[in-house]
Amino acid sequence: MNRVLLVRHSQPDIASNRCYGQLDMPAKPEQLQQATVRLQKLLAEYSVTEVYASPLLRCRQLAESLFVAEVIAYQDSLKEISFGQWEGCKWDDISRSQLDAWADNLEGYRFGQSGETVTEFSQRVLDFWQTRLSTISEANTTQVWFTHAGVIRTIVGDIQALPVAESSKIALKFGSLTCITFASNGAAIEYLNR
Repeated sequence: MNRVLLVRHSQPDIASNRCYGQLDMPAKPEQLQQATVRLQKLLAEYSVTEVYASPLLRCRQLAESLFVAEVIAYQDSLKEISFGQWEGCKWDDISRSQLDAWADNLEGYRFGQSGETVTEFSQRVLDFWQTRLSTISEANTTQVWFTHAGVIRTIVGDIQALPVAESSKIALKFGSLTCITFASNGAAIEYLNR
């Protein structure tokens, strides 16, 4: 059976009231260590054939702590959504009118004037997802992707045919593991948020 294991990065070292997507910051050291120990046990069940990661530091740190000797392919497609000029801002400092404009146009609103729209972000992620799936021809391959909540929600939402308003509410813990299996008849979620 072919599978893709989606790993959300461990908790970033930033205040919880800050907006971040592609803002680059390290993970909190203690949480990084805890996630590494927990994921080592979970990933030991699999014979991993390929490792991909977002190049953002919080993903790189976790990938490199778990796959020291393996080649890790860093992919911009696995980055979180760009919030543009909102990156690093306190959520309370973003004007109510901008937040309302986002709520009124969930998929087409351009974040922070220079960021992505949800539609652009989803297309970027799903293009990478489809490209990777189309290249797998062998049975029993396991890829691990170190990425972000938005990327995982986009892929899970696509598999389950969920609208963005629903997929954006999928709860994902920091350092969690989601397993997707796939075959000729399509992809299925084996487990979510382990």
